[in-house]
Amino acid sequence: MNNPLEFGEEKHEELPHNQITLLDGRTLDCYPLAGEVPEKIEEDHLKMDMSGQYFTIGTRKPSPDPKPSEEAKEQRQLFIRNVFYLLAHKERILSDSRMFLCRVPIQSGMAYTGTSGFNKPTLGVYIEWWTNVSTSMYVDENGRRTLVYLLSGSPLTGANSCGIVHEDGETESAWLKFHSLWSPFIKVNRRYTQAKELYQAYTLEEVLDILHQEDDKCQTFDNSIDKVFMECEIKFLKQEIEKLQGDRDNWQRIYEDTLFRYNEDRIRQFYADFLEMESQTNAEIEQTNQKIKELKADLRNKVINNKTYQQKLRLLKGHISSLEFKISRFKSETVRETFSDEKDITFNLIERYASQDSDEKDNGNQ
Repeated sequence: MNNPLEFGEEKHEELPHNQITLLDGRTLDCYPLAGEVPEKIEEDHLKMDMSGQYFTIGTRKPSPDPKPSEEAKEQRQLFIRNVFYLLAHKERILSDSRMFLCRVPIQSGMAYTGTSGFNKPTLGVYIEWWTNVSTSMYVDENGRRTLVYLLSGSPLTGANSCGIVHEDGETESAWLKFHSLWSPFIKVNRRYTQAKELYQAYTLEEVLDILHQEDDKCQTFDNSIDKVFMECEIKFLKQEIEKLQGDRDNWQRIYEDTLFRYNEDRIRQFYADFLEMESQTNAEIEQTNQKIKELKADLRNKVINNKTYQQKLRLLKGHISSLEFKISRFKSETVRETFSDEKDITFNLIERYASQDSDEKDNGNQ
């Protein structure tokens, strides 16, 4: 269950005709904006801030932030007041491109690069980010469900002061694991750069009106929010388990490689002895099988009777079993006897490393 925001490079695929593909693979039909299509849509790449607000050289003071309008403040508060309500309607929002592409009136930014990468976030961007990044939605030390809604900090030092909102509506600034937040946010936000400019989107008020109209008037959303948090917690725990299993496998490979290199001469000699013994034993098994074929021919030609045939056949098959056991014993007991000081050396490890090393030498000689 790999997290699409943690592994690999960003992928910017061509948009399907009037559709967007979400992180979970589902596709949504989109509705083109009226009017001319922009000739070129600028990608929201990270770049140095040139406004003087986030990046300055020398002793020059940073430019003051422009004051937001009253309307912008109201829109911001509207979003913050309704974040948990919107999260409770996650599936509804992820099923309608106009809701998904609804602009969120929050502008995050970082030292040096400013708002680049964070421009024009949408409701769907936030929901995909929340439900794929464990540090963006969590239960705090007081047991309150919490969502991160604003990112602000330094990508170099990690110093930050991010905006969080609790389920009771209280907001505050918090120091968080910054890199685990800003990098995936930019990845998911940039995924929809073209769609934001090409397709219709509801306003935040329209989204809320539609959801209110569709709601059961007697319904409370605590259970829905609980469900989202629990689903995400299960997903994040599974991802952590996969990571731990990957780490375990990696350390196991390092340990086995060290074990082999430390005992390399002994292991090589043991494997050479085994191959020689196996070759001789298999040759003897083949000879015994040939004798069985000859014995069957003697029975068909009435050179011997059935009683004599059964007696000799039993002896020959018993001999084959003893030869096969000889190989099996060499793989188990002889390994333990030879490497009594290294309990973790098994025949599988010997065979894997010794044969792999032999193959590499053969390839080098070709």
